[in-house]
Amino acid sequence: MFSLSGIRPTAGSPKLLAIIGAIFAAGFILYQISFLHDLILPRNISEPLDTLNSCHRHKPTLNHYKGSPSTKKSAVPNIIHQIWKTSNVSEYSDQPSHRSWKAVYQPLNYTVKLWTDDDILELIRVKYSWLLSTYVDYPHSIQRADMARLVVVHAEGGVYADLDVYPRSVEELQCFQRLGMQAIFAPTAGTVGVSNHFFMAEKESPFLRWALEEAKRRASLNSNQILLPYLRVFWSTGPLMVTAAALQYAEVRGENHRLAVIDDRFIRKLVGHAAGRSWHGADGQVLNFVADYYGRIALGVGAIVLLVLALFAARQVYLRRRNRDQFEYKLYLH
Repeated sequence: MFSLSGIRPTAGSPKLLAIIGAIFAAGFILYQISFLHDLILPRNISEPLDTLNSCHRHKPTLNHYKGSPSTKKSAVPNIIHQIWKTSNVSEYSDQPSHRSWKAVYQPLNYTVKLWTDDDILELIRVKYSWLLSTYVDYPHSIQRADMARLVVVHAEGGVYADLDVYPRSVEELQCFQRLGMQAIFAPTAGTVGVSNHFFMAEKESPFLRWALEEAKRRASLNSNQILLPYLRVFWSTGPLMVTAAALQYAEVRGENHRLAVIDDRFIRKLVGHAAGRSWHGADGQVLNFVADYYGRIALGVGAIVLLVLALFAARQVYLRRRNRDQFEYKLYLH
């Protein structure tokens, strides 16, 4: 008689557990970051929305634009909106752009406004009472900041710019104001979505109202399955929410949506973005990076998972063959 216990690959059990753990970890990571593009992975945002490649006062260049530029007075008012916790922007982590916007645009008869937390709360109480409980109940300040920028531009119209966004081309910005679009957004990397760090819209834009309603709807949903706090922010009020709302709105309104995203290459000519993101913690900065490079990260993680699975399968085949050879050899000896 003989025993096969001596040839069982007991040493491989910890490795097997490690491999299984790695696969589950990779799957969890993919599942979490999938919320960044739960509605936009199948297509580029430039497909349903108009894409602005350049803008000249009499000859704008757009992709698949079905309308014609407005010849009327600017639909987007000459107001620059920025937001900070208080009126003291020196508390901002980087060099704030508020003075730059004032220096460039106030001589051109623009109003450059800095909204504080108290200003926004009062505006919501008076004109957007249906949003008040949602706004107050947000657990993160960035969620309130995300909603606030939509509220102030919806209320008055104009241009919104984060404090880390700096003015560059005045002529191009003024041209965009006169295109007859109801809202124009900066892109995320590669125009896979729209970003809310810089955008412009007409007063009481129907789309901004739509986006605010979508933010309120998402606040009522159970988002506990999104474990990372700032990933939950992206999904509830941030660029992911705005992108999803834009896609839904464009689908419902058809060719008359009047929404546009600025081409990723052209946005750098219009404004500078230092990407300070001072509202975000460390996990928020990581998720900003993930949002910008989601495709590459997902591809990389997927490739690692496939490689691990392939190595595991090859190892199992090798162990079976080795055990079979040892078994046959022992039979031969006996």
